[in-house]
Amino acid sequence: MFMKKKIMLLLITTSLLTGCGYDKYEMPEDAYINLNKNSYLVFEDIKMADLVKDTNVEILNKDEYVVNDKTGNHTVTLDYKFKKRTYKFDITYELSDNESPFVLSAPSSKTVVKDAEFDPCEGANFIDNYDREPKCRIEGEYDINKIGNYSVKYIFSDEANNETSRNLTVKVVAEVKKPTSTTTKKPTTNNPTPSEPQYNIQEYINKYKFDDTMIGIDVSRWQGDIDYEQVKNAGVEFVMMRMGVQSGSKKDLEMDSFYQKNIENAKNAGLKVGVYLYSVALNQDKAREHAKWVVKNLNGMKLDFPIAYDWENWQYIREYNVSIHDLNMNFEAFADELKKNGYETMLYSSKYYLNHIWNNRKDYPVWQAHYASETEMHKNGVMWQFSDKGKVPGIKGNVDLDIYYLD
Repeated sequence: MFMKKKIMLLLITTSLLTGCGYDKYEMPEDAYINLNKNSYLVFEDIKMADLVKDTNVEILNKDEYVVNDKTGNHTVTLDYKFKKRTYKFDITYELSDNESPFVLSAPSSKTVVKDAEFDPCEGANFIDNYDREPKCRIEGEYDINKIGNYSVKYIFSDEANNETSRNLTVKVVAEVKKPTSTTTKKPTTNNPTPSEPQYNIQEYINKYKFDDTMIGIDVSRWQGDIDYEQVKNAGVEFVMMRMGVQSGSKKDLEMDSFYQKNIENAKNAGLKVGVYLYSVALNQDKAREHAKWVVKNLNGMKLDFPIAYDWENWQYIREYNVSIHDLNMNFEAFADELKKNGYETMLYSSKYYLNHIWNNRKDYPVWQAHYASETEMHKNGVMWQFSDKGKVPGIKGNVDLDIYYLD
């Protein structure tokens, strides 16, 4: 009987010492947690510690990221320790969107026949950082039943009422005049027209080849059969080749019909090789699926360059219902999947879209397309596609020319 009482007393004492029964949500005396601002931008990377301005408690989950991908109010629980006891503290914060839709293209003038059906927003191409379905409306008046010129404005808006405007002139006419017919002689060869000059590879080797650069080309089935021995003898050092192509968002990924021949012959000629994938992935699952497809078909093959992710179906962006954030997350999903399998990733894009669409927040290397004699490279730029009118021995027609920066 004495032993039972002793055991019971020991259990009660232990319970009191370990603090069982206290309210973990009640702020202990002398402890304080002063919060930072309670409003943040959507997609801003926020850790628990970022929500707190100053405190005298030990935050246990300070490095935990909070929800950042949906606007509105959110509540998270901060776990902290004070005088050997653990507590909880709820923090409510708001995520808002202050970025206006980005206009990819919007005609500044439209001609329409009097009394015809007319949607002035048709043909405008725009995307938002957050809203997958930004809207277009027209501000100003025009009369489709009356001939004349009308100055109005496109207004592109998102669900947070952020707006971007562009000027538009609506020209209502009696009829649209057909262009005067002229007889032109059909070209008898595949030689480029004067407006499409070809540039000899030797010219570019002389201009861009240094100790810290390599001169290369990128190819696909459009170049047909290539004599890689001639290509190498001309001074080309590497080849980026299209491995796969998705010709539409609802179509399956397919192997480029010349890929196997290109990769085998280029390697046999002693050229350094890399591959790129033309993807129209609209979500992260599809992007990961594409990465797995690449890994499967490489079958352990070693490459000399990171695998390039090429997404450029901008003309159909309104049909896809994706945001700028979606596109960036899809790229990251593709890169993450490749990394799991031992491959690095490179983002291919024109300079324009690198400046306006791709945030590349994880600093992946960049293959920048900019057809000019000089360019300002992206901060992560390692390769520059500087022409699509290259003339290289061993290749019929035009081919893209590239520089890889070794440093």
